Amino acid sequence: MENESCQSGKKPPMNPVLEDKPLEIFAQHIRALPSKFAVSMFGERIVKPVKQKVTNTSLFYYSATLPAAATNAFSGPSPDDVVLAAQSQSKGFGNSPKAKGKRKDEAALSAEEVSDGVKTLNISTPAAASYTTELERIAKTRKNIDVLEEYKKTNAKDSANFVVIGHVDAGKSTLMGRLLYDLGVVDERTMRKYKQEAEHIGRSSFAFAWVLDQTSEERNRGVTIDIATNKFETENCSFTILDAPGHKDFIPNMIAGASQADFAVLVIDSSVGEFETGFNHRGQTKEHTLLVRCMGVQRIIVAVNKLDNTNWSQARFEEIQQQISQFLTAAGFDPKNVSFIPCSGLTGDNITRKPKEDVLPWYDGPTLVEELEKSKPMKRAVEKPFRLTISDIFRGGVTRPVSISGRIESGYVQIGDILLDMPIAEKVAVKAIEVDDEPQDWAVAGHNVVLHLGGIDIDHLKQGDILCDATNSVPAVATFTMKVLAFESITPMAVDIHRGRLDAPGKVSRLINIIEKSTGAVLPKKPRHIAPGSIATIQVDVVGGTIPVEPQTRIVLRADGHTVAAGRVEAQV
Repeated sequence: MENESCQSGKKPPMNPVLEDKPLEIFAQHIRALPSKFAVSMFGERIVKPVKQKVTNTSLFYYSATLPAAATNAFSGPSPDDVVLAAQSQSKGFGNSPKAKGKRKDEAALSAEEVSDGVKTLNISTPAAASYTTELERIAKTRKNIDVLEEYKKTNAKDSANFVVIGHVDAGKSTLMGRLLYDLGVVDERTMRKYKQEAEHIGRSSFAFAWVLDQTSEERNRGVTIDIATNKFETENCSFTILDAPGHKDFIPNMIAGASQADFAVLVIDSSVGEFETGFNHRGQTKEHTLLVRCMGVQRIIVAVNKLDNTNWSQARFEEIQQQISQFLTAAGFDPKNVSFIPCSGLTGDNITRKPKEDVLPWYDGPTLVEELEKSKPMKRAVEKPFRLTISDIFRGGVTRPVSISGRIESGYVQIGDILLDMPIAEKVAVKAIEVDDEPQDWAVAGHNVVLHLGGIDIDHLKQGDILCDATNSVPAVATFTMKVLAFESITPMAVDIHRGRLDAPGKVSRLINIIEKSTGAVLPKKPRHIAPGSIATIQVDVVGGTIPVEPQTRIVLRADGHTVAAGRVEAQV
């Protein structure tokens, strides 16, 4: 097909590659070279050029200017639009004055006007307005309760959280499952079902562990993966169990549990060889203990488990007691806050009931439950500004599409309060409160709560975010200094920053100083690296964003699957 230049009689510009070439050359450019397979089949004759007489030379020209139709290709309706318009016209859909006026207005719009209209389009404006309206509506439901005064009037039992820690396969879940079963939290029918299911797969000893390990992956692998929680009450106190995973791959989940604990139960496998494995340099017995101490736990109960495997040997119990006592004292635990309980999770001896006289004739101390009751919860910071780290986010139902759970670290909250979610600094309103699965009008520090929220999209919330007082919020920082205990050698390096459920990438950007352990004095020499076991001040940078931290926030630093350091934030840089 000839272009407009040829039709007008003017010779269009030639392709520069073919200019001043005979017409036979043009034909060679039309024909592609044969493939190697074709040459092998038909020989060299098919490679020889074929001379053809070219009658239409316009095939080898291109127009320097595009036709007018090409430049305005999209100025009119497309063929599909023409067909659809004709069909609508035939059915009478486009004959109304309103429709005619609309087509006239659309035709009058220029390309610039359409472009400007798209730029000014703001999709989020209606949603933001609805959230603001919801915040105002929920705020009006606030009853203005004097929470501190109401809290003083309550005669409820003390409540405490304790985290169960120790090396993998020390029997932590089995021990806690037996405790819950003996206290009647788990009924006989449920326990029988667990025993039958465990025997069916050849793991009858796992039945008590399945009270806490509920997921199929945990049961198939025989290890706890995430924090498992359960509750029980004694005569004097209400306890929440935080069963932490012992495997080294799930240390971040263990940190999340330790951040919510008032005290810890360290479970030791007393079997010959197993205690030594957990207590060596890479075992989780030492790492878990150091982590809970750095997270602020001061009280620890050591449950010397599986002592029935050693025929309830007093010598083995005292050997373990001596080694663990020395380590805990070096880690900073006061000996008066440390106690040792011999027990067996599988047989249930010395957990909720005293063993027979011929089983433990050399021990006349308390059972595990009796020792738990002696452990008083930490003092509640109810008068400080409100702080809650989000542990979980879920949809609480049709009327409660945004719900979060966690433990209140300080302050108090009531229905109708407006809080701030950090680090994104978005306001949220408290629609309803549940404390230990019971609806309440208010909650204070130390309570494990579910807050049903309004005024925010659920996708904006993340685990590890902090809900805080809107008038006294936690700052979102990108760089901070912290005082740490080094678990490994520290140099300027990439690390993972852990605070409760928060896990953010970061780096140690500067080694500021090393502190003498005995005197607390700062050594004058600027460090090039920090040796394991040293106390030092370092600067940490958050990579690619900010995290909500304030002075005295407890942070754990990890790298390559190992804990590098743990300590407290000193200042924002």
